[in-house]
Amino acid sequence: MEQISNLALFVILLFVFIPIIISMNQKLGMGKDILFSSIRGFFQLLLLGFFISFLFSLENIFVVFGYIFLMMIIASFNASKRGINRKRSFFILLGGITLSVIICISVWLLFGIIPLEAQYLIPVCGMLIGNAMIAGAVVLETMKNDVELEEEFLKNRAIKIAMIPTVDMLKTVGLIQIPGTMTGMILAGADPFGSVKYQIFIIFTLLVVSSLAAIMVCLLNYKYIIKEVHTSNELVKKTV
Repeated sequence: MEQISNLALFVILLFVFIPIIISMNQKLGMGKDILFSSIRGFFQLLLLGFFISFLFSLENIFVVFGYIFLMMIIASFNASKRGINRKRSFFILLGGITLSVIICISVWLLFGIIPLEAQYLIPVCGMLIGNAMIAGAVVLETMKNDVELEEEFLKNRAIKIAMIPTVDMLKTVGLIQIPGTMTGMILAGADPFGSVKYQIFIIFTLLVVSSLAAIMVCLLNYKYIIKEVHTSNELVKKTV
């Protein structure tokens, strides 16, 4: 593969301003968030590039799992702003992400898809944590905005919206897009059919981790968000 030049990298970074300009023009209020997230992601990836060799050299499995748990904490903290109460949302997300990732990574290890080594555990768990975080964040955001709906409608709507990206990806994979892992393996010279099997395993794992995270976050968050709304309504009535 050809190395990406600094000029090419700089040019693609300039494209970040397109959604920022659109956001400002349409008054979406997301310009600052897009800019900050892009800058943050850029420097986080640079740091990862510098420390990746060290991370993959970790031989103590407890240190590896400790680092993975730190990733879960950071993911939960980052997405907790989507809930009504950030502190409570953090612990709800942490519980949902942790349980869903443990269940899915156990399957990978049980069937020997990856060995119990940092080089394989950290990237795969990072992928699972990222998808679980997105699903959980969407559930929190949906429940916060649609809290006036009836119980079953609120739960179903929150979980359904969280699952839409993964389900839509399954509908188009192989027809419209060649997923990242498969693309990387093919570019590296791996057997295409072997790459397909890996990608199938990954896609269905992502579906499971997103589903589990969405359901657990929804169930854990529901009783608290309803209680908080009721308390707020009582305060309004007393004020009136």
